[in-house]
Amino acid sequence: MRLPARTLVILLACAFVVVAVRRSAGSKPYAPPQPIAFSHVVHSGDDNLSCEVCHSSARRSPFAGIAPVERCMGCHRFVIPENPEVVKLRRFWRADEPIPWAKVYVLPRFVHFNHEAHTRADIRCDTCHGPVERMERVARVTELTMGWCVGCHRARGASDDCLVCHY
Repeated sequence: MRLPARTLVILLACAFVVVAVRRSAGSKPYAPPQPIAFSHVVHSGDDNLSCEVCHSSARRSPFAGIAPVERCMGCHRFVIPENPEVVKLRRFWRADEPIPWAKVYVLPRFVHFNHEAHTRADIRCDTCHGPVERMERVARVTELTMGWCVGCHRARGASDDCLVCHY
């Protein structure tokens, strides 16, 4: 029993639409689980800490970096020390181990992004990272594709020469 070609095309088209709708409707921004439930809502939002408190390398190196455990413990020795997430933090501190954070943004090896250059150009962190002060767990809000980056460069009058990012 063979299906007519028209029926087969319609069935394939319907299947494609169902898969596409499921992927788009069910897709959430990439937000990997982290070893400690660090809340940007509390730290960046409620407490109004600037990004550079934890990511101090961003203004002076290509990489934003993440605060060492000692910086976190500078406050959390006294601030909510019995909170379960702070207890996890203290374990890393006592073991003299860095927290194994999961990266949210990973660029291909052939792309060279420099946080320092963007910080010096007064590009706000939320331009690429979104409103982290409203995120309990940081999520990837932009895909940082070449087209997205080139569009941003052109909108700001920055160089779009290939060698700016590919060297």
